[in-house]
Amino acid sequence: MEKLMGMIKKVIDFFTCYRNKIFLAICLAIHLIYLCVFQALGIDPLVLLNFFSSVFYFYFLFIKKDTSEKSMAATYFEILLFSFLSELALGTGYGFFLYMIGLSSAVFYLVPSYGNVRFVYQLVGIGAAYLLKGLIMIAGVNFPNIQAAAVPYQTTFYMVNLGITATIVLASTFFYSKEMEKAWESLRYNMNHDVLTGLYNRRFFERQLEQIPLDEREPYVISMVDIDFFKIVNDTYGHEAGDEVLVMVAACLRDTAGQENLAVRWGGEEFILYFPKTTPNQIYPVMEELRKRIEGMVVKSAGKEIRITITGGIATGTVDSNYEKVIHSADEKLYLGKERGRNQIVM
Repeated sequence: MEKLMGMIKKVIDFFTCYRNKIFLAICLAIHLIYLCVFQALGIDPLVLLNFFSSVFYFYFLFIKKDTSEKSMAATYFEILLFSFLSELALGTGYGFFLYMIGLSSAVFYLVPSYGNVRFVYQLVGIGAAYLLKGLIMIAGVNFPNIQAAAVPYQTTFYMVNLGITATIVLASTFFYSKEMEKAWESLRYNMNHDVLTGLYNRRFFERQLEQIPLDEREPYVISMVDIDFFKIVNDTYGHEAGDEVLVMVAACLRDTAGQENLAVRWGGEEFILYFPKTTPNQIYPVMEELRKRIEGMVVKSAGKEIRITITGGIATGTVDSNYEKVIHSADEKLYLGKERGRNQIVM
């Protein structure tokens, strides 16, 4: 089941990534099919119309190779024009006007950055549909030669056009909703995580501690960690190298925290490790192992090798402890470690 869900996600990601190109290809295929159908029925004006529409999509796909939002907007108006002329030529009952209203949902999916302009496009489509119906019903526009050739297949045309419109509307709605879900997931992730290191951020950590009910609070340990001489790393090797150091240290912290604990980027080169339901004596060897691991680590950046160390302080919190005071206590021990020469864990 997990493998199937993974495959479905890949398909969705593929269609999302290449949605404009796929939409252009589908439109080209539809017009080529209609070109052949109207050629078989001997309706030359609609053969010509579908020929020009096919050239339009072929140009964007294979010559200009433009699948930008601007080309999608042009595509929407081509669909309106094609639908208008096809319905005008054949009359009502063939379903070509469905594109004019139904494809408005595709505008929201294909040109997201156009914002409120998309509503204008929709109003143009709806207005064109009303104008078309008015011309046919009130003005009595009629092309008997064209309609005589197509009328035996009127129901087929209607059902095909309804099916195409419904499929595009459903697909646009589905993929648009998936993109919105991904956007919200990304937003939620960025609200809770540090962008550079991927660790939890300060806001998330404080919120987590504040939300623990009083009757569920238990003793915990907080370790404040600081990268020694990090400013010298930035000044000597550059901020890009500094970022690489932060990322590698964060990876070590994440491994140390595991699934049960929290690794947090507190700010700058300072980090916090939060260990619930434990004691300083249990955590000290864990932090020492982390310190030794980072001491033996080599960060390679721009052909240069960078070696770093960390200093950490450990403080314990009780059920009634104010977490800010516990963090302050851990910070004081960290600075005590710096005064003693750095590259050590103070308990």
